[in-house]
Amino acid sequence: MMRATRLRTKLQLLLQVESSGFALSLAILFVLLSLALPFWSFSRTEGPDRVVGSFSWGSFTTDTYVGGDWKITRIVPYSEITTLYPATAGVASNVYVLSLVYLVVLVAVLALFRFEFSRKMPTVNLLILSLVVLAVALFGLFYPVVAIPAAATTDIANFTIPGFWGSAQPFPGVFWSWGPGLGWWLFLVSVILGVGGTVLPYLKSLRSMVPTPQAIRPSS
Repeated sequence: MMRATRLRTKLQLLLQVESSGFALSLAILFVLLSLALPFWSFSRTEGPDRVVGSFSWGSFTTDTYVGGDWKITRIVPYSEITTLYPATAGVASNVYVLSLVYLVVLVAVLALFRFEFSRKMPTVNLLILSLVVLAVALFGLFYPVVAIPAAATTDIANFTIPGFWGSAQPFPGVFWSWGPGLGWWLFLVSVILGVGGTVLPYLKSLRSMVPTPQAIRPSS
C-alpha cells in the first residue's frame, strides 16, 4: 500500500513538471514568433492614398498605397527613423529589450523545472518564482500600452493619440487609425502560458499541503 502511494506521488510530481514545462515551452515559442512580427502600427489615409507604418521588435516597416494600389514597402532599423518618430522608436527599442528579458526568464524557469530538486521546492520559493515571472511578463506586456500613446503624440504633433488603439480624423479628409499588431497579441498569449506554467507548480504545492481526510471506522 505504501509503495503504491509513493508511486502515485512521484507520478503526480512528474505530471506537474511536464505540464508546466509544456506551457513554458509554448510561451517561449510565442515570444520568438512575436519578435518577428509588428507589435504596433498606424495608418494615415488621405483620399485614395494611404501609408501604413508598423513597429516591429527591431525594425520599422512602411507600406505605401497610391490610388488604392500598393506602391512600395520599406523596412529600416530604428536608427534610420529617429528624425520622423524618435519617441516612438525609443519606446519600441525598450519593448524589444523587455521581450528579451522575459524570454531569458522563461528559459531560466524551464531549465530550473528540469532539475530533480525543483520538484521538492518549498511553496514559498515557488511563490517568489511565480511573482517574478508575473512581474516581468506584465511589465513587458503593458509598457507599450502606457508609453506608446504619449510617444506617438509627440512624434505626430498634430493631434493627441489617447490610447494604444483607436482612430481619429484631426483634419477634413485625413483619417488616422492605430492599434496593436500581431506581435503584441502573440506576446499576450505567451504571457498567459508563461505565467500559467510557472504558477501551476505553486498551486499544486498548496494543494499538497491540504491534509487528506482520513476515513473514520465505526466503533464496534
